[in-house]
Amino acid sequence: MKMKAASYLMIMIMLVALASLFVLKRPDGKPWLNVNSLTNKVEQQVTELTVQGVTALDKVKTHTKELVSDDTQQSTSGVQVYRWQDAKGQWHYSDKPNPNGESQHYQLDERKITVIAAEDTSILNKQPEQAVSKEAASALPTALNPKAVKQVMEDAKNIQQLMDDRTKQLEKALEENQR
Repeated sequence: MKMKAASYLMIMIMLVALASLFVLKRPDGKPWLNVNSLTNKVEQQVTELTVQGVTALDKVKTHTKELVSDDTQQSTSGVQVYRWQDAKGQWHYSDKPNPNGESQHYQLDERKITVIAAEDTSILNKQPEQAVSKEAASALPTALNPKAVKQVMEDAKNIQQLMDDRTKQLEKALEENQR
């Protein structure tokens, strides 16, 4: 019972303090709070929110119109991807169909495609006659250098994982594009 009375007393004190702000005067003679200033602030905020809402709605309308017009234009152009499986069970993806047999054809939406820069393949073009430094030769995998062999094996596993992940990404993109 005492707790309930204390709660009522605290609420009454807060209400009196709030009401006193409408009665007490600042040094310039005006009250700390008045109804007109509060209603003016509320009206300004409502006006600002209305303008923001109209602007956002216009942006949505414009964006929707662009999407609809892009869809109609997109149907005439797009990225075509072909997929096929070779005799070893490896999946191949290309912009050209399988020259040796059948392939699955997919029409991709260009807006849903992320372009990633290709990896540097210049190491594949090096001439075998190039001299190998003594330091580099000691790092080459040989039966006498098990650390290098272990590193080559780890690199091969990492590359295989990257290739598997990329295949999964491509299959997921093809599935999403078919929806």
